[in-house]
Amino acid sequence: MNKYCVIGEKLPHTMSPQIHSMFFKSMGIEGEYGVREFSREEIAGARGELEKYDGVNVTVPYKQTVMPILDEISDEARHIGAVNTIKNVGGRLIGYNTDPYGFSAMLRKNGVDVKGRKAVVLGSGGAAKSVLYALTIMGADVIYVRRDEDEELSGYSYITYPQLEKNGGGYLIVNTTPLGMYPHTESCAVSEQTLSRFTVAADVVYNPVMTEFVRRALNAGCHAFSGLYMLVAQGVGSQSIWRGEEIQTQDIDPIYNALLRDYFAENGGNIYLTGIMSCGKSTLGKMLAKALDRQFVDADEYITQTAGMSIPDMFAKGEEYFRSNETRAMKELAGRRNLVVAAGGGAVTRQINCDLMRSSGIVIYVNRSVENIVKDVDCSGRPLLSGGADRLYSIFAARKAMYEESAHYIVDNNGGAEQGLENILEILK
Repeated sequence: MNKYCVIGEKLPHTMSPQIHSMFFKSMGIEGEYGVREFSREEIAGARGELEKYDGVNVTVPYKQTVMPILDEISDEARHIGAVNTIKNVGGRLIGYNTDPYGFSAMLRKNGVDVKGRKAVVLGSGGAAKSVLYALTIMGADVIYVRRDEDEELSGYSYITYPQLEKNGGGYLIVNTTPLGMYPHTESCAVSEQTLSRFTVAADVVYNPVMTEFVRRALNAGCHAFSGLYMLVAQGVGSQSIWRGEEIQTQDIDPIYNALLRDYFAENGGNIYLTGIMSCGKSTLGKMLAKALDRQFVDADEYITQTAGMSIPDMFAKGEEYFRSNETRAMKELAGRRNLVVAAGGGAVTRQINCDLMRSSGIVIYVNRSVENIVKDVDCSGRPLLSGGADRLYSIFAARKAMYEESAHYIVDNNGGAEQGLENILEILK
């Protein structure tokens, strides 16, 4: 059985053992993954300890410190100036860095293409170096933001924070600073006004999932997400190096979803049910809320109550008017805790609604066939269904991919409601 570990100075909250244990289980392989702490005095002489493992992950503050005691450094790690993965090949210790892969995978997961676009990176530390390297490889036009006293990074242009706040903008902005990381969750490097000048905002911080940076970016209308997917992807990237295999996205997603589920279970995250109208979201939501002793919220009812207007009346003002009220409501619900929310059928048509749900809870797509829905649905009270069942088929065809891509889990609801509830509870275990 192969042995692996993560090394650092203090690692009471590391998620690495959980990630790699899940990987072993999902792949059906035997492996042992532990935690090894070294003091700053010990790390220079840690070579003998590292040789006891088949592979090692390295976290701060030792990503640079370990480099002199290794036999070989990959070109990527040498360019970045840091190692986060060590492979033991017959006693030779070879250093790699999987952070660029993890960051790139996170952008791809969120549908972000930076080629030929301006990307601004906040910070000039080790994480910034990995992100700048990845963005350059992906073809972005990159610049980083530094304080006067920060290290200047060779080969990259920079601006200062006052310059960024005054007129900085672009397609993507990335936070690589530790600001907003637990337990100092209220800090953020930039203002909401500055974030409004960007289309996409990515945070490499993963705890909390909705950092202050992400919260401000969502309020500013950005497509925004934090760094948990990057964490999982770089961990799976380490496994690919140790095992000499290609990284597969399907190996990343189940681990990411499970970690996110457990995180929100421990931190009061919401549970969002999405799907086409009349798929059973409200029925299942009420049953689920009762089973979990949570409050249930029907998003459409919440919108009408808080807007003081019926949905048909809002649609009479135009669908965009309704969707704006829907996003306002989703922002409010995302700021609450321990809810079960039945989202409106069209909530997923706005990226910001998907980001709000995914940053504040688990999203479960309730999948019920249109054939079963049309047997019961009453189209008369639905503004979007004035065309009858054919219109429902058309709407579902247009939204199916949105439901699937925005959800962490998909639940079949083509049986009875009790079976649907059982399927959801099985996921949440």
